[in-house]
Amino acid sequence: MVIMKLTNQTNWGIVALLFLAFTALSVAELRELQLNTSEAVTLQAEKSAANYRKNIDQLSSLSPQTEELVLSTLLESTVSQPHISYAAIVDASGSVVAKREAAVQNAVPSWFTSIDSNSELEKRVPLGDSQRALVLTSNKVEVYTRFTNVLLRNIIAFVALSLLVSLLVAVMNRRFKRPIEDTVRKLNDMGSHNFTSPQVSASSGDCEQLTSTVNTLSSTLASKFDELTRQSELFKKEASKDSLTKLANRGAFERHMRALLNENATSQEKELIIVRLAQLASINTKLGMVPGDNYVKAIANILVEETKNNSNVRFVFRLTGGDFALICEAMEKPVRDLMLTNISKQCASASPLRDGTKATYIGITRFTGTMSMPQVMESVDSALIAAMKTQSGWELASEISHVHSNTRWRERLNYIVAQQYADIMIQPVMNIEQNIPAYYETFGRFKDKDTNEVIPMSQLIPASERLDLIPQVDRLVTSIVFKKMEVTSQQVAVNLSITSIANGEFRAWLVNELTQRQALCPRLLFEVEDAALIQYRDYAESLCRQLINLGCRVTIEHFGDHFASLSGLRAIKPQFVKISGRLTQGIHTNKENQLFVSSLINIATGLNIKVIAEMVETEAESVALNKLGVEHQQGYYFAKPALWNVY
Repeated sequence: MVIMKLTNQTNWGIVALLFLAFTALSVAELRELQLNTSEAVTLQAEKSAANYRKNIDQLSSLSPQTEELVLSTLLESTVSQPHISYAAIVDASGSVVAKREAAVQNAVPSWFTSIDSNSELEKRVPLGDSQRALVLTSNKVEVYTRFTNVLLRNIIAFVALSLLVSLLVAVMNRRFKRPIEDTVRKLNDMGSHNFTSPQVSASSGDCEQLTSTVNTLSSTLASKFDELTRQSELFKKEASKDSLTKLANRGAFERHMRALLNENATSQEKELIIVRLAQLASINTKLGMVPGDNYVKAIANILVEETKNNSNVRFVFRLTGGDFALICEAMEKPVRDLMLTNISKQCASASPLRDGTKATYIGITRFTGTMSMPQVMESVDSALIAAMKTQSGWELASEISHVHSNTRWRERLNYIVAQQYADIMIQPVMNIEQNIPAYYETFGRFKDKDTNEVIPMSQLIPASERLDLIPQVDRLVTSIVFKKMEVTSQQVAVNLSITSIANGEFRAWLVNELTQRQALCPRLLFEVEDAALIQYRDYAESLCRQLINLGCRVTIEHFGDHFASLSGLRAIKPQFVKISGRLTQGIHTNKENQLFVSSLINIATGLNIKVIAEMVETEAESVALNKLGVEHQQGYYFAKPALWNVY
């Protein structure tokens, strides 16, 4: 549908009105011409009759020849008038005694005949006392000629007036449109987050309310945008921090390492030191999570103090669980050993356990900007493995230990996959209003083949990623969950790693398995990290749509961690989003997190997506989240992960 511009609409409207006005004027002038012609013919007839009587009265005698001459002269003078086409003298019986016709003229065109359908006017007047009469007929050609002159004049006036009015309309419209165009420009600037453009001014009272509203809106949005920008920058800063220790977190560590390892980085050697708290799992199990958290914070303080006292240590990060990372300048062995001895002693003193076990294991590797991130992490992991067998509890990576590390991890992981077994842990996601589980999230736990102890996920996942075994591990866990679901009615969720989502073979396997197990789909959920919507958006969106089409549900977890695009959420339309635990922990006292979580909730509910808060550990956190509108919650406050025993 084509919409005509307002200027054109106005112009055409005025032209139409002018056309109607000039048409009415032309019709009126035609009627006036017809009336004038009738009056002229009548007047001419009376005048000719009077002249005839006057001429007759002046003659003393009237011979037939003289009378004929007078009549002939009378007729000639009469038809010479432009509005007379025919003149005749008729006797009492109506017979024509004499007649004259005007000179031959052009015929009247049919279009004029159609608008002037009246026949030519005829006028009869007696000539004196005789039985004769003068008959005159009007000249329609003369009427046509005069009318065309009038019509031409009207057309010229119509065109000239139309052009003048159009010009006037254009000028007035331009003046009226200027504030509208300025308003549109202002709105476009606002849409581009540019609130510094000049304010819009009104050229007339009609636009004053519009421009005033836009200027007010711009000022309000500018204030809101500045506040959101401030909050966003603050949150980005906070998002790079570990919520427990306030140290830079794994995300910040990875960004910093990528900057050091890019191709333009210096070739100067640096050292990466990983400090692993060997007793943390035992502390959490035997003493509880609070003593464990206090221990982690104490270690963080020890490492921070080391950076203040040792110029070689540049940065400290908490990676996950009990793993800390230090980035240092390359050190000589005596200097490094002295620092590591000091760290080991202080960490052992801070531990609440006194069972004689080693408090920390420390792995060190040297790297340059020419190395890749996987190479560095493989090297430091090999050092950690080797450190477990040393008296000191630390080791510098070497080629031998590097190969040994990869070989040992591959053996451990291949054993896990070959066994086709894992302990499946479940933790409920609670519906707060109904106080019942909405569904259970599942986790795989794997035991080491030599020690029969559970392998910490903080070690297993990085190793699986390095050796490209994550899809196989996810496939194993998913298969076990499917089998357990066949003998239970519970609704459960399976976690899909980013690596598995990016793996075409895994995606095909999963869709094929679900197609063959359609009965399970209504009770199945799949939890996908929001980082997948950034790193592998096409794969993630395609897989999620397939899962939903099969009848499964989808939860986007760690929502708010990586600022995943809203377009990804709109494309997938998941049933749940799970807000990152970094935002929910201590939320009852953190006003900044409350504001940000409230914004995330508004986004999700606006898209008709339910919100879950994870890592809820206290009643105060749960109440605060409930007040913000979070109706689904998960964490130790409700239940710890427990072994899923169904058969």
